[in-house]
Amino acid sequence: MPSKYWDDVIGHGQVVDLLKLWVKNPAFSYLFYGPPHVGKSTLAEKFVRALVDSSAGDLNLHPDVVMFAPEEGKKDISVEQVRKNRLRLYERPQLAKRVVAFLPKLDRLNETGFNALLKVMEEPPADAIFIAVAENLTRIPSTILSRSVCVPLGLVSQKEIQKGLEARGLSSKEAEERALVGRGRPGLAIQSDDSLEVYASAARQFVAGPTVGHRLAATEKLRQVCESQEDVAAAWSSALESCMLALRQELVAQTRPALILAQGVADAKACINSAVQPRFMLDAASLQVSRDFLPMPTLYPKYFPLSLTI
Repeated sequence: MPSKYWDDVIGHGQVVDLLKLWVKNPAFSYLFYGPPHVGKSTLAEKFVRALVDSSAGDLNLHPDVVMFAPEEGKKDISVEQVRKNRLRLYERPQLAKRVVAFLPKLDRLNETGFNALLKVMEEPPADAIFIAVAENLTRIPSTILSRSVCVPLGLVSQKEIQKGLEARGLSSKEAEERALVGRGRPGLAIQSDDSLEVYASAARQFVAGPTVGHRLAATEKLRQVCESQEDVAAAWSSALESCMLALRQELVAQTRPALILAQGVADAKACINSAVQPRFMLDAASLQVSRDFLPMPTLYPKYFPLSLTI
């Protein structure tokens, strides 16, 4: 497989090696998942390009790439779009050897959309391959997960990020500074700004606020900031990541409160794109800290808040 598809990938060397092998003999479905900005969308797109052998141009315009993405002005992928796209998957490819269904935001499907997608996956077209990306696996039905090769992506070492930035033409000093800001996320380092900084102040207040009132005010601030963003779900992912970064700094000094709040953040992540606001889970965690109560996790994270009770 030509290296043109993988030359500028920062980190994830073992995953890239696997992708090169899978291009030659791909499975039916792949799901890339991991924290924000680690490169899962980038790798998934490069994998799609390698499968259809197209290194340039808009994938939306490629005749053998069927894009499942929210329509303009909408947050979720409609069931009508799924039903329309699945008809194309049963047609023969025009330029490539196969038809690729690309779902860059799989967790934006609702229950009806997942059911429509599952109908295709239960009777897969002979020439179709599904490539999907998700941040919140709790939103993905087990019937979809069991039919996919799951590709987990984690944080990248600062040294690898710095090396990758230097290969892009940055000086050693600037690359080192950006790699430090990236905190294991190549996407943040490449952007040259800290997209979590907008949440940092409220996140620190949520973690280290002296009273319940301070923490509740912080969660309200996080809600306001997130709901002011165009992509609310992505904003909540970043906000909760910022909370986790603040919690790591408190873990040694205040272990038990940090664990209680961390459980609340985990519960809030499970609520992204659900009927329950993530903010409610943070509020509940704030109250649990005041009671010094660390609840046990439940067994139903896909359907209920992970553990917190009031």
